[in-house]
Amino acid sequence: RVYTAHFHEEGDTFFVARNDTKLLFFLEELIERYETLTIATLDDGASLIGKVLCTLTQDVLVLQSQVLAPSKSLHVAPGSYTLKHNEKHINVLQISLCGTIGPIFSPSIQEHSTFHLVGLDTQSCHLLLEPLAQTFDVSLHVSPWVEGLARVEAKAQKYGQLEHFMKSTLSLFGGKFFLGNEPMSHIVKHLGANKKRLTCAESCTGGLIASLLTKVPGASRCIHGTLVTYSNGIKRAWLGVDEGILNTYGAVSEACVKDMLEGALKASKSHFALATSGIAGPDGGSEQKPVGTVFVGVGDNQGAHVIERLLLHGDRESIQTQSAYHAFRILLQTYPQEFLTK
Repeated sequence: RVYTAHFHEEGDTFFVARNDTKLLFFLEELIERYETLTIATLDDGASLIGKVLCTLTQDVLVLQSQVLAPSKSLHVAPGSYTLKHNEKHINVLQISLCGTIGPIFSPSIQEHSTFHLVGLDTQSCHLLLEPLAQTFDVSLHVSPWVEGLARVEAKAQKYGQLEHFMKSTLSLFGGKFFLGNEPMSHIVKHLGANKKRLTCAESCTGGLIASLLTKVPGASRCIHGTLVTYSNGIKRAWLGVDEGILNTYGAVSEACVKDMLEGALKASKSHFALATSGIAGPDGGSEQKPVGTVFVGVGDNQGAHVIERLLLHGDRESIQTQSAYHAFRILLQTYPQEFLTK
């Protein structure tokens, strides 16, 4: 999280054991390959990393600001130091378990923007964006949360015109576009700004949707409560799901999710509700409803609702995570006037 907040991207990640005999050559190769390198090490590996870097840069370790760092370090702070070697920036973060992470001093990319496209598959995003990217000399990285909800990182190249690229993208994708690193912050921000409330009625996701939303600062302005209704009995008692629906169609059904939405809206007096019910596995599926069958819906206090049946693949955790992001995707797609840039 600290790295992404600083560089606005996840970057390439490598792991190496501190007792690896090729550690020096491994770091030397990475320094040659990248303009910036961030090395995170636990306390017991910090001195070794310092010695390896001193070997590569022909330097010595000295104590600075209570940190043992190479003498030619450009910046030194508790838990962090940075140095420059062959015009490359190297930042070492010394991390304690359950502790805080020191500052990253390496320069971040300035000409950079992250946005999302809603309601388009990944292939369509590439096909529509690549001509614009080539015109304005911008590189793209498209990574879908789920199909229909894609995160796009745009970086200006040497002669890139990022501002013009973004204006053209907005013009092309108005009503399917929003800025930001992830959908949860965007949803919470707009709900709070519009003084709207959202609640959740979750079954197979077990509170994951609410957890993802409430990690965002300011969520208390728009998330006043949610309901995790795992058993049929609780669905009836807390949400008022009709027993006839449960007996006839089952909990994993469009009819059940519709009742869950209505019950959540009634209980919370919210403007919007999200609901999920499905079979996350690894067992519990049938020929009619195999593992990965999930119904995800969104509804509002005006009586409108949209419910989709999904057939997801992966292990239990992956199916639950995909279900949560599909809920965000359906919310954004159903109410573009509330959440998406025109």
